[in-house]
Order: sequence, then C-alpha cells, then structure tokens
Amino acid sequence: MVTVNEAKQKIIANSLVLPSETRRLENALGHVLAQDILAPISLPSFRQSSMDGYAVIHSDILFDGSSLPVSGESKAGQTEIQKLLPGTAIRIFTGAPVPEGATAVVMQEHTVLENGYVSIQEFPVNAGKNVRNIGQQIQAGVVALPKGTYITPGSIGFLLGMGVENVEVYRKPKIGLLVTGDELLKTGEPLVYGKIYESNSAMLVAALKEENIADIEVKYAADDLDSTIAALNELSIHNNVILATGGVSVGDYDFVGVALQAIQAETVFYKVRQKPGKPLLFAKKGEKLFFALPGNPASSLVCYYEYVLPALRMITGRQDAFLKTLRLPSKYAYSFNGERDEFLKALVEEDFVTPLDGQESFALRSFAMANAIIYLPVTQNVVAEGDLVEVHLLTF
Repeated sequence: MVTVNEAKQKIIANSLVLPSETRRLENALGHVLAQDILAPISLPSFRQSSMDGYAVIHSDILFDGSSLPVSGESKAGQTEIQKLLPGTAIRIFTGAPVPEGATAVVMQEHTVLENGYVSIQEFPVNAGKNVRNIGQQIQAGVVALPKGTYITPGSIGFLLGMGVENVEVYRKPKIGLLVTGDELLKTGEPLVYGKIYESNSAMLVAALKEENIADIEVKYAADDLDSTIAALNELSIHNNVILATGGVSVGDYDFVGVALQAIQAETVFYKVRQKPGKPLLFAKKGEKLFFALPGNPASSLVCYYEYVLPALRMITGRQDAFLKTLRLPSKYAYSFNGERDEFLKALVEEDFVTPLDGQESFALRSFAMANAIIYLPVTQNVVAEGDLVEVHLLTF
C-alpha cells in the first residue's frame, strides 16, 4: 500500500507525453501547443482608432472648443491610405485606419458637428489618444503563444486574428473503459431484486469529455476471469489509457488485477492509504497506462479526479496536471479515526468550504452537488469550525 503522495508521484513519473499532430486551429480547443507560435504579423498591423470620433493633429487643438473643418471619413475595412492635412479633421470609426499625419482621435462624445465643422470639446488632446499603434498587442516575429499553452477560446481568437490556420499540438489519448459486475443493469432495463443500474461508464465518459477527450471505447465484462482478460486485452490494443471500474478489490469475483497480470501489464502500485478509493490499482505496459478503479461510484470518481485526470493532463502536455488547490476555512467541524487520509465531497461558497453529508463510497448525491474535494491527511483528522483545509476545485 502507498500513500496518496507516493501514488501521485508514481503516476506522474510513468505518464509520458504523447506525440504531436498538426490540427486546424478551430479544432484544437482543449489541446496543448507542442511548439512555440511566432506572430506572423504585428497586431494591429496598421494604426487603428479605438473610438468613434474624429482624427486630428493634437497640436491643432489650442483650446476647449477649437473648431476644425471635416475633410473626409475613415471607416473600418477601408483600404486606401488617407492623409490628414494640418488644421483639419477626419471623421473616423472604431477599428478604422488612422489617417497619415493624424496623431490622436477625439471620441465622438467630446465633439459637436455643425455646418461641416467639428468643435472639439476637450483640451488638451494628448498625442496618441485613442490610437492603437502598430504592434501594440504583439510585434511580428515574437512568440505569440509558447509551447505548453493550453488552447482556450481566447487562444483561438488571438491566433486567428493573426491569420494562423494550423497548430502543432499534443495528441489526445484514446481511452478504453471496461465495466465489470454481474449485478449491473443498463438504463431502460427493468429493475429486479439484487440488481442496480450501471452509471459509472456514463459518469466517467462525461468526466473525460469535460477534459475534451472524446475518443472513448466502452466494453462490458462478466464477473469471470476469461471475459475480463479478453476485454482488457482488446482495449489495450487500440487505446493509450485503459480504465476499469469494479472488480479490483479482494472479493471472489474481483478479477481485474489477475487479468492485468495475464496480459503482462506491470503493476506500479495496488492500494492507496486513503478513504474512499483504497483498492486503486495502477499498472503500465510499455507506454500504455491502466487504472483499475473501485466499483463504488463515489470512490471511482474521487480516484478519477485525483489520479487519472493528472495522468491524462500530463500525457497531453499540460503543466497544470492536478486540480487547482486552495486552503479555505471549513464551515463545519469534522473528525475521523483510522490510518487513511480522507477525501470529502464538498461545496465551496464565497470564502469557506462545507463538507457535504453523504460521504459514503456508494453515495453520489453529494457528488452531484459538490464543486470541490477536501483532502484531509491523517495528521489533520480533527477539524474545528474555521480551520483551514486543503481544497481541490472541481472547476476547469
């Protein structure tokens, strides 16, 4: 049995980054850049107005109420280069090219137009006011986004604004998911005594999709060794990471551990000194990773967030592998006995965290309301109201 920290370190040490691939930028959301992106152009690539108003030479504004004849107009999308003559103004709109010679833009709200003349109701007008200069956002040739950047909608908008079409990113893994348990029924089947509806597969698929992983193969195996071996072997052929839920404890019908040995996967560790989720197994075969998760739904999801998710992030190039961690005061007191660290489903509200009712390993109702997990090591097994605790946020 290993500690929580030992388990995480062993997983990270065995999680190798997948090869990269070229993707269309609009299809790269949630991927990580595998190389620096150099700015192909400066942004802006020409001087732009940041306001609707009038382009002027700032030194022509001698006092509040200075009046200038309006000699033309510059609108967004205009391609011809205009020149502003001294002692005149040009009507201009947001995003439009600033005419040659103009040194400032006076916003429309500070002007009065009458009989072809604009009165400037502002003094002084400083040079450069309301003008976006060439390269003000970024200069051509410099690193726009570095290798290791996680691509967000903002990243896509920024790069497309420079005309970037394709990016080199780390691949997303193919996931194989094995569900075991003769007690399980699929949704829609009639419920009979002794059976339960299977929810772990859909729950874990949803969690994977939340991480922008969509290539997922799901298989079901009966509680016997041969079918478990066959399913794991088949999943390992086509997938980078294989998750199994159930069949990993010490019962007479728990065959996942033995099946992994049969397909020659090397066990890195089995069992973690934690509650819930003690019977977690982590194995590898070459660069393929295997996680045997407990069958109890809450245990399975805790193990996913605390161990599987960091591995998935590591192999896809993310630097922020673990859930964001805070230290917050607990709204209520909590205590536990035993020699295992505890993970508690919790709700973060404002500047405190609340341990939720229903911490049993089978209970998902509390997980449905949780937005965080409290981590309590055995050295902090007594928490008073207001004590600071380690909180892992379930937000991405």
